[in-house]
Amino acid sequence: MLIPLGTEQPPRRSPVVTTTILVLTVSMHLLMQILSVASPETASTILSTLHVAPGADFRWWGLFTCTLLHAGWIHLAGNMFFLWTFGPGTEDRYGRIGFLVFYLAGAAASSGAHALFESVPAIGASGAIAAVTGAFLVLYPFARVRCLWLFGLIIITPPAWWLIGLGVLWNLFAHGFGADRGVAHIAHLAGYAFGATLTMVLLWCHAFPRQPYDLFTFFRQAHRRRQLRALASEAEKIKVTRPERAATHPVDDEIDALAEARARVSTFIAERRLAEAADAYAEFAASFAHRPESLTLSRNAQYELATYLFTEARYAEAAQAFARFLDLYSTDREADQIRMLLARTYLNRLDRPDDARRLLAYLAEHCEDDDLRQSAAEELERISGSVSKE
Repeated sequence: MLIPLGTEQPPRRSPVVTTTILVLTVSMHLLMQILSVASPETASTILSTLHVAPGADFRWWGLFTCTLLHAGWIHLAGNMFFLWTFGPGTEDRYGRIGFLVFYLAGAAASSGAHALFESVPAIGASGAIAAVTGAFLVLYPFARVRCLWLFGLIIITPPAWWLIGLGVLWNLFAHGFGADRGVAHIAHLAGYAFGATLTMVLLWCHAFPRQPYDLFTFFRQAHRRRQLRALASEAEKIKVTRPERAATHPVDDEIDALAEARARVSTFIAERRLAEAADAYAEFAASFAHRPESLTLSRNAQYELATYLFTEARYAEAAQAFARFLDLYSTDREADQIRMLLARTYLNRLDRPDDARRLLAYLAEHCEDDDLRQSAAEELERISGSVSKE
């Protein structure tokens, strides 16, 4: 059994809404525990009024209020661990008001699915939290999640896509084979689907800025990779005969070697052999370090390589690759997003606050995206504040 404890995706601001939901939910459970001893009839009345029920007993408010009720402390603790792990990052991207609306909508969608397809009432915030988890999967699929593995009592850090994907698969299996009959698997699955789908749609329509590591960008890059592979395949079919060089123009062996090394890296990327591409690029960069202007690949290839290095937690190499991207493609449509990612990598992964400050200052002054410019200004202020306190 895995218990999530947090992620390596630090939020830009305090998770006020997540904290408030957590406190309200725990307080409500504590109140119900007290009432179940002091006045069992009152507790039973509240339970039957606030749960979500199918058929003739359905009440619209139960879609939301059922999230405040839990069957026991273990049920509550499991939900709250997941909320505290995945809520702050999701709230950070949605904004506080947006996250509150999203959480309530996720509660309604998941509870409504349960009421529609099941025959028994349900309580718990699992469906709403599954929506939050589904959104986190889309926003930060490669973020590492700190988990306590109970069987070994050790901390492991799987990527979010692995942990959340495991949860989705378990719910599909349990629902299909009738396991855990006391668990609302339909609500969980509906929550995952709602959160992931809505977040993908919002990224598609630019409701909030995309990031180089979100799932939407990952799929878009996969499409570009297919196009690159198709182009590479077509190129192999064309035989090109190189003309003999004139005797007065001696062969530049180094230029040929450089071109060959670049082509090797680009071919690996086009063929989706990214691990080999990363190693080949490291060798290429080391061999031609005296020609820094030649180390940047084509736009898509450089972006793809840098993103892969980042998702593999090779942060120093990723930072170097992204920096080279910005050197050559400084006005690219995603340049400001990359500057923000690079600044956070410098700050949180590589202990290079001066480099982070330089990028954030540029974004705070020149970025045309209002949200990104505000985020950069807030990060810059936070860095300055931490320095002054020291």
